[in-house]
Amino acid sequence: MKRLLLYAIIAISALTAYADLGEDGYYRVQSGFTKRYAYLLDNKGYFNSTTSSVDVRALELYLSKDMTISDPSCIFYVNHIENQSSKITYDIAGQGTSVHGFLDEYVKIYKDKKYDGLQSYLIYASKSGLTKYLGDRQTESDADAGLASADVTGDRRLWYFHKVDSSSDDCYFGIAPSVAAGGKFYHPFYASFPFSAASEGMKFYAVDQIDPRGVVVIKEIDGVIPGSTPVIAECSSALPSDNRLNIGGSAQAQTAANYLKGVYFDNPGVIHFNRTPFDQESMRVLGLKDGKLAFVKGDYEYIPRNQAFLQLTEAEQYKASDFVLMTPEEYEVYKNENNAVAVLPVSANVDVYSLDGRLVKSGISKSEVSSLGNGLYILKSGDKSEKIVVSGQ
Repeated sequence: MKRLLLYAIIAISALTAYADLGEDGYYRVQSGFTKRYAYLLDNKGYFNSTTSSVDVRALELYLSKDMTISDPSCIFYVNHIENQSSKITYDIAGQGTSVHGFLDEYVKIYKDKKYDGLQSYLIYASKSGLTKYLGDRQTESDADAGLASADVTGDRRLWYFHKVDSSSDDCYFGIAPSVAAGGKFYHPFYASFPFSAASEGMKFYAVDQIDPRGVVVIKEIDGVIPGSTPVIAECSSALPSDNRLNIGGSAQAQTAANYLKGVYFDNPGVIHFNRTPFDQESMRVLGLKDGKLAFVKGDYEYIPRNQAFLQLTEAEQYKASDFVLMTPEEYEVYKNENNAVAVLPVSANVDVYSLDGRLVKSGISKSEVSSLGNGLYILKSGDKSEKIVVSGQ
């Protein structure tokens, strides 16, 4: 949990026992007193020991357990760190960052009392002699929203750690699909943790190729997907409980190109404003075109957090408003029906061949092909090729 958690952290000055939280892993963190769950919604904050002030407002808290099921921002990786004094400290990570990465400080977690029947913990951090506890600023336990604070006292500093488990009845992670097409359900998914399918019938895709005529070619990714890999998730049903993920594991290296990007934050707060503007020229979001799954211009002002989107990279690609998704097999049919082998990027250097296989020009830019005279040519660059007609000269 970024600097937030780090920053936010709390401390007991005269602790002599540092209890082990348990094995490293992925957890949801819940306030024991207010029962609200922690969400990392930003990467801004500070821990100023000179002024004794800590800004942990990037860490917000919400009461509904249902919200946690499909939200990557409430998943935290807790990792043991043994320091030189042999006291157990932790690095807490989430949303592409970690406490140590922001503050150059590790967190301490102290096993406290049983609270409402569950084991509770104190989370704290120290810097230059200043120790701060992390807690929920909200005093009303029935309010939906809370906000992290490093200045609370008493039981509002107590936290539960719930281990995320795909086989759990209430602490699993499942994707909530946002688009339905052809009787199937999909979601553009982006998270910092590695994952794989726990539920049957789930698949994950990267965008392997962009055809400027309005097509993107998707390629299935098998096994454990590395963290920070934007994907299109094909889900088993419309219910998150049917679309469970195994979070963690040894990720397999992905060698395929992927034109998808993603963002971790969409925070509209005045102090912690952190949003990514949606560029209708170069960005597309998952939607429908004539009932088919496609990346479309959409009407976003900002990219929603933890969602993948299509990033166009060549000026020629911007001409199509929408890009229909195709498998490699479907794309082969499309190319045959449209009298083309493939479409190369505008910036590619190409070798030009006649239809009978004779080399006409080698290593020229695609824009120079028009100077070769009227005719039908085959352009090749690496393992990609394209047919092009030059006429009107």
